[in-house]
Amino acid sequence: MARRSYTSRRGDQPTAALRPFDLDGVTFTPQGNVSMMDVSEFARLASQGLDSQSPEAVGFLADVYRSLLGDQYAAFREHCRKHGTDGAVLVEILGDMVAGAVEEETGRPTVRSSDSSDGPPPAPATQTVVSFSKHTVETQPVEETPQLVSYG
Repeated sequence: MARRSYTSRRGDQPTAALRPFDLDGVTFTPQGNVSMMDVSEFARLASQGLDSQSPEAVGFLADVYRSLLGDQYAAFREHCRKHGTDGAVLVEILGDMVAGAVEEETGRPTVRSSDSSDGPPPAPATQTVVSFSKHTVETQPVEETPQLVSYG
């Protein structure tokens, strides 16, 4: 059986730049990038209901933040300790950074677009009222569920 050989990078395609983010009014600028392995691990943990307090999640978050923030990691870690940053906030920041990088890389949003229409709201509902005793036909706006049959 023939052995296949691979290289780590396909061509010299640049990776998507990560956007700076603010935490408690302090701006942190990522200096690294998100690897596909990090994205896939984050997706795996998220699909399992990522518990930001579990040892696996804490270790993963530290590794990813260290690789993303480079020289700013120590300041970020100190800021999180000083302000008692919640684990769920760290997961949210990382999720937003990963989503932004994937969106920039693919040119597509990572969240499903809204099912709502972008058009103008529909005209108010109307009902046609036929009166056999008055010999009239009128169109009226529907204010509540119309009564279909009236005895009286």
